[in-house]
Amino acid sequence: MERALVLILKRERERVGISATKLAEQIGISRTTITHLENDDARPTFWVLRKIAAGLKVDISECVVEALEAEVKAKPNKKR
Repeated sequence: MERALVLILKRERERVGISATKLAEQIGISRTTITHLENDDARPTFWVLRKIAAGLKVDISECVVEALEAEVKAKPNKKR
C-alpha cells in the first residue's frame, strides 16, 4: 500500500509538472527523500506522505482509497 501511495503522488507530481526539487523546497523536506521514495529506496512515513500530498494540493484520503482499490484489484479472488 505504501508503494501504491508513493506512485500515486509521483504521478500527480509529474502531472502538474513540478520537479522533486521544487516540491521538496515548498514542503520543507529534502529532495533526496522524495527521490528515494519514488525510486523505492525508502519507506515513507504517513507524515511525509501527507506533506507531499498537501504540497501537491491532493487529498491524501482520496489517494488512500485509490491505493486500496488498486490493491483489491491486484489480489486474486479467494474462495472461501
